[in-house]
Amino acid sequence: MPAFLGADPGDFGSFADHLPGAFFRFRTSPDGQRRLEYMSRGCEDVWELPLEQLEADMASLWAMVEPADLPAMRASIDACVLGGTDWDWEWRIRTPSGRRKWLHGLGRVQRAADGSVIWHVFVVDQTDNLVAREQLRASEDRLRQLIEGIPNVAVQGYDANLICRFWNGASERLYGFTRAEAVGTSLLDLIIPDAMREAVVGAVEEMLRTGQAIPAEVLTLKSCDGSPVHVHSGHVLVDVPGQPPMFFCIDFDLTERMAAESTQPALTEQLQQAQKMEALGTLAGGIAHDFNNIVAAILGNTELALGDVPADSPAHVSLSEIRKAARRARSLVQQILTFARRQAQGRVALDPGEVLRETHGILRSTLPPGVQLRFSVPPQLPAVQGNATQLAQVFLNLVTNAIQAVRGREGAEVVVEATACPGPPTAPEGGLEVMMPADRTLRPGLKVQVHDNGHGIEPAVLGRVFEPFFSTKPAGQGSGLGLSVVHGVLMEHGAALQLSSHPGAGTRFVLWLPATTEQPAAAEEAAPHPPAPHAGRHTLLYVDDDEALISLMSRMLARQGYQVESMDNPQEAIDRLREAQRRPDLVIVDYNMPQMSGISLARAIRTLDASLPIILTSGHVTDEMLADARLAGIDHVLEKPDTGRELAGLIAGLVNQHANG
Repeated sequence: MPAFLGADPGDFGSFADHLPGAFFRFRTSPDGQRRLEYMSRGCEDVWELPLEQLEADMASLWAMVEPADLPAMRASIDACVLGGTDWDWEWRIRTPSGRRKWLHGLGRVQRAADGSVIWHVFVVDQTDNLVAREQLRASEDRLRQLIEGIPNVAVQGYDANLICRFWNGASERLYGFTRAEAVGTSLLDLIIPDAMREAVVGAVEEMLRTGQAIPAEVLTLKSCDGSPVHVHSGHVLVDVPGQPPMFFCIDFDLTERMAAESTQPALTEQLQQAQKMEALGTLAGGIAHDFNNIVAAILGNTELALGDVPADSPAHVSLSEIRKAARRARSLVQQILTFARRQAQGRVALDPGEVLRETHGILRSTLPPGVQLRFSVPPQLPAVQGNATQLAQVFLNLVTNAIQAVRGREGAEVVVEATACPGPPTAPEGGLEVMMPADRTLRPGLKVQVHDNGHGIEPAVLGRVFEPFFSTKPAGQGSGLGLSVVHGVLMEHGAALQLSSHPGAGTRFVLWLPATTEQPAAAEEAAPHPPAPHAGRHTLLYVDDDEALISLMSRMLARQGYQVESMDNPQEAIDRLREAQRRPDLVIVDYNMPQMSGISLARAIRTLDASLPIILTSGHVTDEMLADARLAGIDHVLEKPDTGRELAGLIAGLVNQHANG
């Protein structure tokens, strides 16, 4: 081995052996022979071979080079020789132990006087540095992907001069600028409103001076079209030694939150309205039974008295007024119940034109002097799915309100227009959109407009007219339930409702109901109830805890020829029915009795007689009651105060049916 291998007689050799890398010198003669003239001890560390073996076989150095890197590495060396430039190259090797390394070589070419080419090369193992660099790059890539993947967090990176250097996809969506438009542009020109520019510049300078981040806060920035963008904005200063400082702004979009907060008052009002309705429902259910018992007694006794008094008698006029007042009371209770009931009412396909024409007929006979009422109802209107009684109540309430609004005014006029409509109407300018179906897509429907030229509604109370018990009429002229009933019924029917009114210029209600493809059933003539043959031979048992109704029904049924036995105690009625030889032909029971409900009484009756006709009466009939009545074997449920008018024909039919087996 040459004496110079591994050591140099001069100080350089000692110095080179202590370098953290490998230093070697080799010569290529003009005839192409290569000779290694010097190798430092660091070569053993880099290539993991003894210096003697490396000197004896320089080809082993080339053999360790990754095959994929070899062609480019040879070309780089040839280019340096031809051009006389310094060599700077990175390549990979696989050592005898199987380790993979990244090497970085720096070399300089020197031409000797004899034409030889002398290479001085310094090689360092930078595997750890490159691995760390790759890991850092991978980490940065993962962080970038994470920031890009968060859909609702806008991140912008900018330098000390507020020039944008990073702009993620959420920033594009939030502010409207593309990445190409934003990067390289000052944030002041992108998203900072003019009024905030000075404060933003000062805050960035302060953050740069102190290293403290700007406190996070809610800001109103701007988008590409100048519209406001509400964000919760935080800032981060990234100060890497040797690199200029970078700032990152992290913005959370508050658009949905701000929208939700803006609707909070409306939601609170809706909740309060719902609570009022719930309270009214509880109240209505509690008073309906007792109140309807009173009304039923008044109406029934009035009907009996009218039959006993000549038509030309002054008492007949008074009795007629009593009957009229009782019917108004009955109507008021029905409005309360219609408003308060939560269960769905039965709905079928019906012709709305027929309901409107019936409404016109009812109102035309009670029209005040000087008021013109015009109904525009085409013969062909789309069928709707609804409850005819409820819709008639809606039309009656709306038109009655309009008539009262124009009463006494010169040229007073109320117009009702019905037309087919392709979809829910748009909200009127300056008007109130009271309700709108969840599905706003265009689909066939019915539009009904009720408008008048009356005094109108003050803007301050326009939104309250649908509240229960709220009325714009003078005291004593309105219950405040008419429009509440309208609201409740239309809500159940999936309708749209709009209201516009201007003081002195009248009021307009516009309602829309979705059409149905079902055809309305043909109207059938109501068959009269067959008379009860030999009524005097039939015995009826009437059970009720209200003495006034017991007296009324006993006299009313006796007048129709029946033998009536009345009781106010359900248990006594059961004991009476145990006497099979004295069993009545039909039993009428009240629902709400303190000792036992009418349904429980019916169950007890069914254990004694499976076929005995049973009629249940109640001042407040619900869907749940009807279902329980069917399970208890009750033949019919009758709602007070209509008991007296409907009971006669119903009894005759059930008694005949039972008598004929």
